[in-house]
Amino acid sequence: MYCHTVKIVLLWSLIPTFSNAAKLSSSSQLTEKCLLQPGQIQKTFAMVFMYNPKTAYTTKLHLYLVTCDKAARVTVTASQPSFNKTIQVDKDSSSRVTLDYPFMITESSITSKVVVISSNVAISVYAFYDGSNTADATACLPQEDLGQEYYISTPSLSSSASKEFSIANGFESIAHVNVTVSATITYGGVSYSKGKVLSLSLKQREVIQFLSSYDLTGTKISSSAPVAVFTGHSNNPGYNWNPTMEQLHPVKNWGTFFAVFPFLAHTSDIINIMASSNDTIVNVTSSSGTSTHNLQEGSHVQVTVNSIKLVNSTQPIMVSYLTNYAYTSSLRYYYEPFLTTVPPSLLGRQYYRFVTRSSHDNFLLIVSNTSSVSGFFIDGTPLSSYSTTKKEFNGFRGWEVKLGKTEGKHEIYHETSTFTFYAFGTGTYTSYGYSVGQFPNPEECSIRCLPHMAEYILPKSLLSEAHLDVLNVHLKDPQCKAVKEKDKYLIKIPFNRCGSSVLTEDGTTFYANTIYGTIPNTDVHRIEIPVRCEMESNKSVELLINPKVNNVICKGYYNVSMQLYQSDSFTEPLTLYPHELDLHSSLHVEFKVVSEEKGLQILTETLTASPAPENTTKKYTVIQNGCRQDSTLQVHQVDDPRLQRFTFHLFKFDQSQDIYLAANVVICHNATSPNRCTKGCISPRLRRDVQASMEQLDTNTLSLGPFGYSSNKKNRLA
Repeated sequence: MYCHTVKIVLLWSLIPTFSNAAKLSSSSQLTEKCLLQPGQIQKTFAMVFMYNPKTAYTTKLHLYLVTCDKAARVTVTASQPSFNKTIQVDKDSSSRVTLDYPFMITESSITSKVVVISSNVAISVYAFYDGSNTADATACLPQEDLGQEYYISTPSLSSSASKEFSIANGFESIAHVNVTVSATITYGGVSYSKGKVLSLSLKQREVIQFLSSYDLTGTKISSSAPVAVFTGHSNNPGYNWNPTMEQLHPVKNWGTFFAVFPFLAHTSDIINIMASSNDTIVNVTSSSGTSTHNLQEGSHVQVTVNSIKLVNSTQPIMVSYLTNYAYTSSLRYYYEPFLTTVPPSLLGRQYYRFVTRSSHDNFLLIVSNTSSVSGFFIDGTPLSSYSTTKKEFNGFRGWEVKLGKTEGKHEIYHETSTFTFYAFGTGTYTSYGYSVGQFPNPEECSIRCLPHMAEYILPKSLLSEAHLDVLNVHLKDPQCKAVKEKDKYLIKIPFNRCGSSVLTEDGTTFYANTIYGTIPNTDVHRIEIPVRCEMESNKSVELLINPKVNNVICKGYYNVSMQLYQSDSFTEPLTLYPHELDLHSSLHVEFKVVSEEKGLQILTETLTASPAPENTTKKYTVIQNGCRQDSTLQVHQVDDPRLQRFTFHLFKFDQSQDIYLAANVVICHNATSPNRCTKGCISPRLRRDVQASMEQLDTNTLSLGPFGYSSNKKNRLA
């Protein structure tokens, strides 16, 4: 006889990670809540549309608004000319807002052309210039990453390039700005030569733009309040004399180590290395040897990138990268330069979202010290599936990835390693490029919440001002101390010891501890930082299956696994896919909170099947409100409350060869009992009351599929 079989394809893995938060001490005057997010993701941004004389009337500024695990309500506003647009952006999606020529800064005086982007949830913003054979892009910095001290970088391959920079006050009532110029500029009819100081004041949403034929690299910006600073070229020598642009990072966010990889086998690109402190020793190492440079405040050195360069400095520096114009033989066209910032290579993240344009041939350049492409995924597809070119030097590797003519949002992540990357594109007489990474801010806190512990990076200034050593910093349990790792102070906070506790506040459950800085041999504290890792009680995260990612910052908290097994003994997991099962057999599913915390509980709230992803009109319910809906469902008894196991008979939809499973699980802590998990099966009438009155740490939506059916003589588990 012919047997129907079920082909199981595991698409992608579960990663709920935690929504991290820390409450900081009054003694340290660090009272802001510190969040660790992917890429430049926050709620408010300021952007400007710099001058482009070549194709001014046709050039547009596109703002890509990229969401993560929450839908966003985003408002884009400008004062002159007036602009106000509010849009809804679905979660895990992106939308574009376009500004035309009137918003370009053509004035030589202060104007109100700052564009402000505000969102009700954290998002990322990417800005693209786009005109007739002109383009460039930048990753927009959120308000939290702006600073009060900057140095301008306008590297150029020719003295005939027109340089420009802009200073924008997006959020403060007034910003008093001093500009110490490195080359001649003119403002208000007055010429300012090298070393002169130009002083001006910017009201909220005001911007000033400076243009010069001289290299403005080394010009210092000092402000009484945080401002946004942009740099570039109004035209840059090439085949088409295109503009470039880049939003600069403030001095507080500079780094000390950079792995610089050439783009597209270029040999004549340049980097510009800028110092903000006297006697900054910079070593530039390549396969041909090491060159050493002693830089003073505001000085810089330009280096040709004819091979991989490792740049190491004794004090923080900024590294800017300008590509040369070139010809691509494979695509058979000439393309223009672009300008970008090199991210510090040891401060990357494991997860990012980025944007590409279908008008260009798009690429990624991934920089990491991990050994192979294994563990990297782009839009859920292993990096090994893409066309890549690998380069390596002294333990660092760069993978150049061809993405093709793609449009809109993408994501890239690695299972275990951090990395930085560049997104760039080329076209006929045009190009764009921008970098994404983690830029340090040593004066701000940083906390990372993991499944069974938290890690907190202490600001160096906090210890020095308190005259304390790192060994004087501890948790509630004095035996749990901070340590120094490389150039940072770190304290690890286990959730099940060292004085950590489980608390509930305003309906939210969280782990809590306190960091103390104690004068030796006393009980006197000079530092007291209450720290907590919390979870929104009604947070919903969409998850798929395989590959597993351990640290996707923008999604959830606890790692939750959804595993299929070959039998109801639950000893042999299905690991190879696709996998075929007899339609007349059973499916064995396990849900588990992957955490060492024994006080956690899990409840499968719903389990449904549909013939297509996100099909809400045609679905079959196996579990609803924690109650059995399928008569064949068996609930297996287990001793561990972090685990649930089910078996049910397989089925298929008429006229469909696929089935997708989707489950919503609830995570609780037994310290909050009674809670939703202990309640178990409830009637629909009582569900709302129970959710409102009982504690839960998180809810996560998981999906698995498709299961494909075929008819053959085989009856196997392959």
